Amino acid sequence: MSHSAAFGVAEQSALGLGNAFAGGAASAEDASTIWFNPAGMTRINGNQMVLGMHFIAPSFDFDDDGSTNSAGASNFADGSEDGGRFAYVPNFYYVHSLDNDVKVGVGINSPFGLATKYGADWIGKYQAIESEIVTVNINPSVAWKATTNLSLGFGISIQYIEATLNNKVDFSVLGAIPDGFSHLEADDISYGFNLGALYNITNKTRIGLSYRSEIKHDFKGDADFRNITSALNLDLVLADTHLDVQPDLPASASLSIHHQWNDSIDIMADATWVGWSSVPALVIMFDNPLKADSTDILRLKDNIRLSLGATYSTEGPWTYRIGAAYDEGAARNASSRSSRFPDNDRYWLAIGASYQLADNLSLDAGYAHLFVPDTKINRSSEVTGLNPAELSAVRGDYESDADIISVQLRWNM
Repeated sequence: MSHSAAFGVAEQSALGLGNAFAGGAASAEDASTIWFNPAGMTRINGNQMVLGMHFIAPSFDFDDDGSTNSAGASNFADGSEDGGRFAYVPNFYYVHSLDNDVKVGVGINSPFGLATKYGADWIGKYQAIESEIVTVNINPSVAWKATTNLSLGFGISIQYIEATLNNKVDFSVLGAIPDGFSHLEADDISYGFNLGALYNITNKTRIGLSYRSEIKHDFKGDADFRNITSALNLDLVLADTHLDVQPDLPASASLSIHHQWNDSIDIMADATWVGWSSVPALVIMFDNPLKADSTDILRLKDNIRLSLGATYSTEGPWTYRIGAAYDEGAARNASSRSSRFPDNDRYWLAIGASYQLADNLSLDAGYAHLFVPDTKINRSSEVTGLNPAELSAVRGDYESDADIISVQLRWNM
């Protein structure tokens, strides 16, 4: 998973995927506008339900170039490994019309996610083996048509998140001692909000502006350490314990435009900012007084996503879509890039289609391929419980790409 920058998930609408999510805050073609811009609910006639599924097949193929263990020696483990793992992401949206000017709705989706898994003895095992982040975001929303041309929207996010991170523990500086193992699990529920506005410049052109707040999480969970040597009392330092992590997941803002070129063709564009600098590091605080806090320096930067798309509507039951996007990576450089999510810029090419199954029922599908430039990593990490000067390092290149297939049903009730 994780196919926007860092560990963001862009896949929130099968209909939108066909346009590479261009015009997301302005198009308001279906109930998924609850996520992209709640003000767009005023464009939904009557009541509508959308049920979608996204299938994501990523590849993060690593080629080693001088990785070392904490003793500074070459790590003779497998230097070629693909950490990508297939994932599926469901979402649900429902819009209910109280009257022509007031709409309420709810969206359930996954705005953040991560799924990478390497072999237990791959060359970067001291920094990452399995990493998984799962979110469920429940987003009740309301929209009001304030004037003939202006609509406003507001929503509340109730966000559950859970994370699992594990890796080997490197004792190589102590001699021929088997690796230990670290397994961390934690979860939290926190809250945020989103705002939106939609304005009709003319009867054929509209612009949308939306904002999602930062969400401050307070993870509570457990650290499970296994196969820990008793040398230097490390079995006491790395004893099982409770943990606490407090990341601030980023705010975002989008500006979109949707224009009806003629009776058959619509064109749209979007610019989205995501404030990933709110996650400079993951600081894991342990209840065990002998265990120092662990800091995973990320130094993520804010990023921009730009997209352009078009839709062609036939006189029959078919509608066709195309889109392209540039999604800037949030990693600053090779030294801050993590094997858990080897982030880089992404270039999207997308196509999609809709078929009108009945007067009130449509099937939408989209496909996107993500092209990613070769991604360098040169990341050192402190060996847990040992001298901070003793570091393991992952050095090499990732060849990455991803394929995404999305389908959804739209039911007007």
